[in-house]
Amino acid sequence: MTFSFDDGVTQDIRMIEILDKYGLKATFNLKSGKFGTNYPYETNGKIEERRLIEPTQVKELYKNHEVAVHTVGHFNLMNSQILV
Repeated sequence: MTFSFDDGVTQDIRMIEILDKYGLKATFNLKSGKFGTNYPYETNGKIEERRLIEPTQVKELYKNHEVAVHTVGHFNLMNSQILV
């Protein structure tokens, strides 16, 4: 089983506390181009603002976990204009 989390949101702080408490590891896919910003996120038809972590938090916060790259946005790759 693997644990993988997207975007690098401030909610990762609590998630990492729980993972570390139980000795579990995870991969966090960070949107480095958006650190420290808010962005709209849709859950069950409701739009909420999510805050991305600050760049200065990355090294310490994710030190016991794997960090991977993430695109700056969630692009619809079915749109041929993006692929050109």
